[in-house]
Amino acid sequence: MDRMDDRGSSTAEFAVLLPAIALMLSLLLCLGVLGMRQIQVQQAAGAMARELARGDDTGAARARGIQLAGTSARYTVGNGGGYATVTVAKSVDLPVVGAVEVRGTARVANEK
Repeated sequence: MDRMDDRGSSTAEFAVLLPAIALMLSLLLCLGVLGMRQIQVQQAAGAMARELARGDDTGAARARGIQLAGTSARYTVGNGGGYATVTVAKSVDLPVVGAVEVRGTARVANEK
């Protein structure tokens, strides 16, 4: 084999770059999951705050939040100063990063 022969060099380069590419794709997937969960908790907080602002009871609003964000989320409900305020927090376990908490808050003026 000649020293100037570069057969197999692209295979070696691919083998060196493959772990970096896999890590980048994994991080991209984790960011996508994190974004979806953030939207989920924000929508749950908004729906709960709207229900409370209309005058529904806390149990009905919490049921709506559980429907949208799940039972593993934590819900904080406040109704004072003419506003219904809801915060929904949820822990997301990402395979590469670990546990990350996403939080959504909504504040809606009471209709009554």
